[in-house]
Amino acid sequence: MISVITCWRRPIPQSIQERNIFRTAGVDHEYIMIDGSNGIGLAAAYNQGIARARGDVFVFIPEELFFMKMNWGLILEKKFADDPWLGVIGVAGTQFLYADKYSWTAAGRPFVKGRVVYHLQNGDFFAVVFSPENGDSPVVAVDGVFMAVRASLFQNICFDEETFDDCHFWDLDFCMQANQVSRIMVTTDIVVKWRSQNVFDKAWNSYGQKFLFKHQDKLPISCVDAIPDPQNYVSSQCVNLKGKAPIETIC
Repeated sequence: MISVITCWRRPIPQSIQERNIFRTAGVDHEYIMIDGSNGIGLAAAYNQGIARARGDVFVFIPEELFFMKMNWGLILEKKFADDPWLGVIGVAGTQFLYADKYSWTAAGRPFVKGRVVYHLQNGDFFAVVFSPENGDSPVVAVDGVFMAVRASLFQNICFDEETFDDCHFWDLDFCMQANQVSRIMVTTDIVVKWRSQNVFDKAWNSYGQKFLFKHQDKLPISCVDAIPDPQNYVSSQCVNLKGKAPIETIC
């Protein structure tokens, strides 16, 4: 079974997200919404969800995140079953993290992998394509917009809710721990859209510095032989999806 864990600042009974998951998962699952109205950080909220979860795979997603394709749960279960050492699956991530740059996209192409669709409140509908290829790619970290974790990993590691007590860098911190005991991958077989965007403000920068300090003895980290060249940085591509992909949320 899959346990979907999310945190909403304003909890909604029978949310569109819950209905979307019910329609698209394709496997036995449970939906756990943590009440974030008290300002709890995501790491702490997700730790609360873990304590309640009963699944073999835990899926962590933010509020207003929806699945665009059917049977994503079947896809997850098969990938974890096929690779006993696979611990974390994401839809966007990187094969290289710097020791002095805390953004996971800092390495640029071809080191960043995956894609995320954004459907914003102003009507914008686009995909950030980190890499053009389809399929699975090994990475060292995934973005917290979607993170599927083998439940057994939490016997040895956990979300650091003391250091990362807001909504930033809990995901990269967890991946640094997961790298010590498992493999991590990004897949394009699962397609999600998010009705929000990341905010890169002073708080984000502050927690980025905390991340670098905590893992200074392990960074840089890579799962490939090549090394990024900062002088030849290649950014991800932004693709307008209006008229090219279904905009309606499955629910």
